[in-house]
Amino acid sequence: MLPVAPSALAADPASVDYRRIATRILQPLKLHRGERVLARFDPEYFAELVPLLRKSVRSAGAVWLEPLRAATPVSAASVERVDVFLRLPLGTSARALDPAEERHLVDWVDRGGTRRELHFHWSDGTRHPDGLPAVHPPEFDALYMRALNIDHQALRAVQDRAIRVLRMGTVRIQSPNGTDVMFRIAKRPFNVQDGDASAERVQAARVRVDRHIELPAGVVRVAPVEDSAFGSIGLPEARFGDTVAKGVVILLDNGRVTGVRAKEGLDAVKAALAAGGDAAMRFREFGLGCNPALAVPEGSGLIPYYGYGAGVVRLSLGDNEELGGKVRGGFVRWFFLPDTTLHVDFRYLVRNGKLTVPET
Repeated sequence: MLPVAPSALAADPASVDYRRIATRILQPLKLHRGERVLARFDPEYFAELVPLLRKSVRSAGAVWLEPLRAATPVSAASVERVDVFLRLPLGTSARALDPAEERHLVDWVDRGGTRRELHFHWSDGTRHPDGLPAVHPPEFDALYMRALNIDHQALRAVQDRAIRVLRMGTVRIQSPNGTDVMFRIAKRPFNVQDGDASAERVQAARVRVDRHIELPAGVVRVAPVEDSAFGSIGLPEARFGDTVAKGVVILLDNGRVTGVRAKEGLDAVKAALAAGGDAAMRFREFGLGCNPALAVPEGSGLIPYYGYGAGVVRLSLGDNEELGGKVRGGFVRWFFLPDTTLHVDFRYLVRNGKLTVPET
């Protein structure tokens, strides 16, 4: 049976340097004098960040607003005059934002300007390859600290080279578990998570997710031309409802799911996709992790930080409005593939799960 998220979790004090984390959050924001900063935090998890961030924000000449505890609802009024929203790490027992609260934040960033949200997940960033939450192992604390301290200029250089190759032709992704999918990206805009959270950066945003900055950084994301996607996505096992389906293969043609196979749990897979409506039957997104410090540890079976690690491929079904795509409906389901080979007309970017971005 696949692991599920625990009910409570504490950070490893030997691995977590709160001062360094606070620095890594504030540096990429490049706050301007007078910008208003609102943080949402869990008083029982990473609360040590709050006084450190408050001091740094005020030292930059920005305005530190009274932070929101995780139990406090996020309303339209609470973000009305905010320039920067910091979503700090939550313990697994803390209350996540509900759909109405998420909508308030979406409406807020969609107003444009210098509005930006910085996500800083920690325990809830650890995933199983089926896309659903996994138990966050304590050793990932040290891994995430290393991932915050990479050379972000070098990361961006790798991301830019990967994007140039990805635009050159037909992307093909294959894995031993039955994935063999092809699609085109053409001129679709890429979201590049390189750690830059500045006002200047978000003013050049092309899609909504450009205003949602993630740390640790590392992934490039895009909604490919939807009807160009065909082939199959293979998953050795994945949770659908209360069932662990095995040997799952999702078939695609013209960007739509045309069939599903499974050695076990086929009915559960079909039921979950049917419940998701039309969006669940549409190809959504491609992501490629580029952060070398977030590579999947040998033998762990877990995906660190949402697949931002070098060589991890992320494919998904569902609504891709935030990426500038054409699919609507709300449903989103990610799948992480840590063992693929990816090439663009035989220009290889990933071989057997290892990032091999060529010089271009």
